[in-house]
Amino acid sequence: MAWSVAGHPPPLQITADGVATFLTGGHNILLGVQPARARSSARTVVPAGATLLLYTDGLVESRNQGIDNGMTRLRRHAISHQHLPLTELCARLARDLGDERDDITLIAARTPTPRAHEHDTR
Repeated sequence: MAWSVAGHPPPLQITADGVATFLTGGHNILLGVQPARARSSARTVVPAGATLLLYTDGLVESRNQGIDNGMTRLRRHAISHQHLPLTELCARLARDLGDERDDITLIAARTPTPRAHEHDTR
């Protein structure tokens, strides 16, 4: 996966075994500020069965909560609910973590897990 961040918090990757990591790199200035400026990106290999979350700061920051505390809460919540279908996961995170006074955008994707017969070497 390749990504570029232009003012939003970093993507969160949760592996199938429950390890949550904020992906680093690919930080840029806000879109449109210097349109001719080259943009950097970062890359990683996303493991099978991993869930990726891309979100706006309305999910993790509010007048009553700093961004560091919000990101810690997001990591914990995402790990504990990673088994949910993506639609339900997004709804749960938005409901439990978001601030109704701010806009929230949340995008989730999950990589497929290999089927057992795909590993059969007979």
